[in-house]
Amino acid sequence: MSKNKTISYQPAIENKRVEAIVTKEIKTSPQKIFPLACPVEELRWIPDWDYELIYSKSGVNETNCIFNENQSGPHFFEKPLTTTWVTALHDPDRYRIVFQLNLSGKAMIWLKVEFREVGKGVSSCTWHMIFTALDEEANSMANETIRVKMELVMNFLSEALKHYCETGELLK
Repeated sequence: MSKNKTISYQPAIENKRVEAIVTKEIKTSPQKIFPLACPVEELRWIPDWDYELIYSKSGVNETNCIFNENQSGPHFFEKPLTTTWVTALHDPDRYRIVFQLNLSGKAMIWLKVEFREVGKGVSSCTWHMIFTALDEEANSMANETIRVKMELVMNFLSEALKHYCETGELLK
């Protein structure tokens, strides 16, 4: 015979959450774009890209790949911060990838990227960011400031990727 106990739960603290989506067309196929969503391959198309690979069984991006970089944190918080990226989903069959970014314990960002063929040799690239504040500093930021910063990141990545895919050159 078992005894049932009532368990009471505390509600979660309401931390700030902001979402933004950017979609761009790139003149190439999803098959050619998808492998470029990788910290190693990003050296080809993201200006001044630098990273530290923490874990990858294959040496390139895959589900559970982990890497650090020092560009995202300063963009959001205007001071040196390391961002740890975890590839939560790497789906080359559907051209989808999901990253979880930890901005030094100040905020978490889910970044979902999907490439779809929308015409012969043309792909749609959708970037979807969800920012969740983890501390007082991040919670005190204005929603519009966060949204603008997310859109700047996604537009920059979109333009750099488009430029590389369409010219074969790094964006200057």
